[in-house]
Amino acid sequence: MAVLKADILIVDGYNIIGAWDDLKALKKTSMGSARDQLISTLSAYVPWSWKRIIIVFDGQKFNWEDIDGIEVVFTEGKETADTMIEKLAAGLAAANNVEVATSDYAEYRAASALGAWCVSASVLKERLTEEQDSYRRRLADRRDDRGIVLNDILNKSVIDSLQRMRRPRGG
Repeated sequence: MAVLKADILIVDGYNIIGAWDDLKALKKTSMGSARDQLISTLSAYVPWSWKRIIIVFDGQKFNWEDIDGIEVVFTEGKETADTMIEKLAAGLAAANNVEVATSDYAEYRAASALGAWCVSASVLKERLTEEQDSYRRRLADRRDDRGIVLNDILNKSVIDSLQRMRRPRGG
């Protein structure tokens, strides 16, 4: 499947939780655990798949925080996640390639009209699975007699930072 690369992924949090079977089952016992699992799942894809991932949830008190590289937003009581997603799409799509993940048809159409690309919950899940499979294949291709080494799995900027720490200036 050929996929256009977006810079920013905006996720309709509760919509995705309600659409993915594993999260739907988890929310029956703990909605907080389902939210945490969604955040954890998506955090593995920053910054390799998207530069930013923003997950928006309906809330009662506004909160915007970074959790494991994911921007997690809870809207204020009178504002819906859909409204926040539309504001974000409108503001960010002018200067970025923005993708919105939701299976809410009205939200899908609204975000598309604002210039964002849209994917359903099932398409997002499929893409994440494909990326994970691709990553595993790349790792398997790099294995040799020495097994997997950090250079095989770390981003070049991380390797450069580790090299600088290992060889301080002047030493």
